[in-house]
Amino acid sequence: MKKTIGIKVDVDTYAGMRKGVPALLAIFRKYNIRASFFVPMGKDHTGRTVKRVFTRKGFLKKAGRVGVLSTYGIRTLMYGLLLPGPEIARKNRHLLLQITEEGHELGIHGRDHVQWHDSIKHLSKERTEKEIGKLLQVYEEVVGKKACSFAAPGWMINPYALKSFSENGLVYSSDTRGSSPFFPLMGGEEIRMLQIPTTLPTLDEVIGVAGTDAASLSGYYMSCLHDGLNILTVHTELEGKKWGPFLEAFIRNAIGSGYAFRRLIDIAREYAPSENTPVCAIEYGNVEGRAGEVCCQVIEKASS
Repeated sequence: MKKTIGIKVDVDTYAGMRKGVPALLAIFRKYNIRASFFVPMGKDHTGRTVKRVFTRKGFLKKAGRVGVLSTYGIRTLMYGLLLPGPEIARKNRHLLLQITEEGHELGIHGRDHVQWHDSIKHLSKERTEKEIGKLLQVYEEVVGKKACSFAAPGWMINPYALKSFSENGLVYSSDTRGSSPFFPLMGGEEIRMLQIPTTLPTLDEVIGVAGTDAASLSGYYMSCLHDGLNILTVHTELEGKKWGPFLEAFIRNAIGSGYAFRRLIDIAREYAPSENTPVCAIEYGNVEGRAGEVCCQVIEKASS
């Protein structure tokens, strides 16, 4: 797959759904490209991330670099603490419909984003399967059809979730950081459901390091691209707000350099049947610029 970019849009908050999704749809419409959106099926409990100040090394540094208050807003930071968290998917059916009507993919980004991110690593098989059953049910109720894809909040997953996704008929999931699509090996078991990793750094990992304006950041991302498949994760709270000009600059430069944009579901349908798609281990690790662990593709542990 030559000179291809898949844009994976993570919706983390209610405000990101209400304001960031329409802004990103407008950008994609302007450049006639299609992306893959992943939406939480439950409530916004962003305020509960406050505990990461004490549990995740580097969290305060990253928060200061990105600007938490300007990114999320005071109301969002109160959800789950002083204010009840609103339902992200159920209260925004019209936006979910608009995403699909405009030709984009709609997948699942957990149920409770904060809870999944912080607890899935240690969740039991029973509790993992129960959680997945709930989020799949909500998707079907709200969207009117079964889900085909999932993207893990914070790139955190466990082997029970991967197996459950496969058993429930998902085409692929995108839960890792890595270099190319693969079939995952985790918990000593190979799962024959495609994994599409995020291959490029996220904006919150490089703001202030690779640049502080749209032009310099776009130039940095262009330097990160290779001639094969590239997967970029964007967030409605960043590129859907203040950093929209960066995304536009990047898209213009990428199109001008001959890159094509495709939905992850279309990429998955091409890679999944291929005999050349490798099996790779998934392990918990770290990536530069991000506080806490993420799940990583381990190339050297590939098996045949």
